Amino acid sequence: MNETEIMQELAFAYFAGKISKADEKKLFEFIQKEEQNYQQFKDWERAWMLSEKEDLRTAREWESLQCRIRTHEAVNPMISKSGSDLWRWAVAIAAMFVLIAGGTWVVLNTTTFMNKAQYIVFEAPYGEKSKMTFPDGTVVWLNAGSSLKYSNKYNTDDRVVELEGEGYFEVAKKKKIPFVVHTRGYDVVVKGTKFNVTAYPEDSNITTTLMEGAVELLKEKQHIAMKPGESVTLNVVSGKFTLTKVNPDVSKAWSENRIEYDNISLRELAAKLSRQYDVKIHLLTEEVGDKRFSISLRNQETIGEVMSALKEIIPIQVERKNMDIYIK
Repeated sequence: MNETEIMQELAFAYFAGKISKADEKKLFEFIQKEEQNYQQFKDWERAWMLSEKEDLRTAREWESLQCRIRTHEAVNPMISKSGSDLWRWAVAIAAMFVLIAGGTWVVLNTTTFMNKAQYIVFEAPYGEKSKMTFPDGTVVWLNAGSSLKYSNKYNTDDRVVELEGEGYFEVAKKKKIPFVVHTRGYDVVVKGTKFNVTAYPEDSNITTTLMEGAVELLKEKQHIAMKPGESVTLNVVSGKFTLTKVNPDVSKAWSENRIEYDNISLRELAAKLSRQYDVKIHLLTEEVGDKRFSISLRNQETIGEVMSALKEIIPIQVERKNMDIYIK
């Protein structure tokens, strides 16, 4: 086997919590050589998770994480003392505060060994949804292809998170420390409430929908106070905000394993389904992408069943080739 194949085997052993100290040292030396090695490591992590068939419970995850704490002592000489301590802190946080929902895997990464920033990144890979609980009781669901970044100062100095993708938040009230969601377009400032934010980097719009409580959107000198039942969208190209009245339950349907959208274009839905089912949906004409409709599916349908439902709603033809779906 070549070096890459050997490192992949070591990575899989590491994810399973069955790696020796000597082999873990080799693995982390490989990861630190180049940025592309670190990206390869993340790809292996996702591949390993997808290969797991049984329902992983919190007790098993705790056992695996404890093994990682023990075996990671092998890499102490390679990183600074503060970095080593942060790694242990990050793994301990994972064991204590991450919850695994049915059929969902939680990915927890730390950037410690790549730089000195003391941050943790919580991810939901394509085709998955993840749920976690912070130490203050705040609960976050991440939709497919999303990530949430926060620091080791969370719940002490601040309650600040950075979102890429889509997240549904149920924020615990804490008067002295407001909860803040950073997106690439604006900040969402919260005291205690339920809301959904969609902020995928490839999308031209960033949308916040409020279910309960109150939030304020901050963008430079612009402040927008939201009320329940309102949805505010920022077009990042034009910089313009649009406020509409909506049924807020629709925006969080994905967190309850439902596909429910009002007046959505096929182009918008294709992007969402591509992330949700980890497929690539190709719209062969501009015209077909502009078609608008409403859809409500509540039984955790497969992507094939979703395509069949779409053909009943709008006049389209669908062809599938493995992970690629072509619509015309």
